[in-house]
Amino acid sequence: MTTHFCTASARGSASDAGTALGNALSERLAGHDPELVMVFASTSQPLAGVSAALVQRFPGATVLGASTAGEFTEEGDGKQGAVACAMSGDFKVSAGLGSGLSADPQRAVEQALGGGAQAIEGYSHRSALMLLDPLTGRGEEAVLLAGARLGAGVPLAGGAAGDDLQMSATHVGCGTSVESDAVVLAVIHSRVPLGLGVSHGHRPLSEPMKVTRASESTVYEIDGRPAWAVWAEQTRASAAERGVDPNALQDSEVGAYLLRYEAGLPAGAELKIRAPLSRNDDGSLAFACAIPEGATLRITESVPEAQIESARRAARQARERAGTKLAGAIVFDCICRNLILGDRFGTAVDAISSELGGVPLAGFETYGEIALSAGDMSGFHNTTTVVFAVAE
Repeated sequence: MTTHFCTASARGSASDAGTALGNALSERLAGHDPELVMVFASTSQPLAGVSAALVQRFPGATVLGASTAGEFTEEGDGKQGAVACAMSGDFKVSAGLGSGLSADPQRAVEQALGGGAQAIEGYSHRSALMLLDPLTGRGEEAVLLAGARLGAGVPLAGGAAGDDLQMSATHVGCGTSVESDAVVLAVIHSRVPLGLGVSHGHRPLSEPMKVTRASESTVYEIDGRPAWAVWAEQTRASAAERGVDPNALQDSEVGAYLLRYEAGLPAGAELKIRAPLSRNDDGSLAFACAIPEGATLRITESVPEAQIESARRAARQARERAGTKLAGAIVFDCICRNLILGDRFGTAVDAISSELGGVPLAGFETYGEIALSAGDMSGFHNTTTVVFAVAE
């Protein structure tokens, strides 16, 4: 049976956007009933309302969703809207939502998975999708717990929900259940492999250094010195080429500076990127997720051209790993990459689409990206592109 994959975008109120998305998807599916529908909605179209409309329109489908910091399809990117994709074909989907992620991530992951980790006879391939609330600070832990539960042979892709950079409350949904402080997991059982690609556009700028004092997502000292002082010292030469002195930055300018010079943690032969968000009054740095004391990191550098090429590379990996003609793709792309690329973010989306052969794709700008696969950079990422390619 051929897989059908289509996308749609909409604006307006949550109910109007959900109805418009349902109408467009139904028309493009041309009579095929979807097994999976995914919706990504800004805070302008609250996820609960959009999801409810799609559940009503496609009662036989698994409907998953996340709030966003931006949305896109193969037709372009935008803000303050909603996008959705639908998949029909010869595969089965099991999914669930786990509550209380911050208090007990293991229980939440188990609740979300239920019995979905078990293989189904006749479907020799399993892949998993994961959506979670990153404001719990449990992103890395939840991903590793899910990976252990699923097993090494099951690639896991996904993203952390956003809230249009308000940093107040993010939501994920499974069916009509939409919650904060939660995780959603779906296992896709298929007869052919689905492709996972992951890449970032950063290169090492410093030698390895040790985090000597940290607490959760705040790094106080690196090699026994205040974290910001080390960051400024190690990036000064590169910044000088652009006429920037890190020690002369105003507080309002530090965030954009840190997006150019992020942290890289060893992950095999690659680096896993961690985004520093702000400089505190005591010279410490606040990161997007936890950095353990004792960790080794390198300061990295990135430019827009490298971010565009890394998006293309992630798409190429996903296409090659699917190993056959594609029907479409789901993309999880960091809001930090949008802030780095500015009005060139659409160019990166075009690069993904081109590398995938122009098939439909839908995605959202995340507060963290999920990619877990044997031999890859694995776990919870920042400022990274993750592409989940669906074979035809």
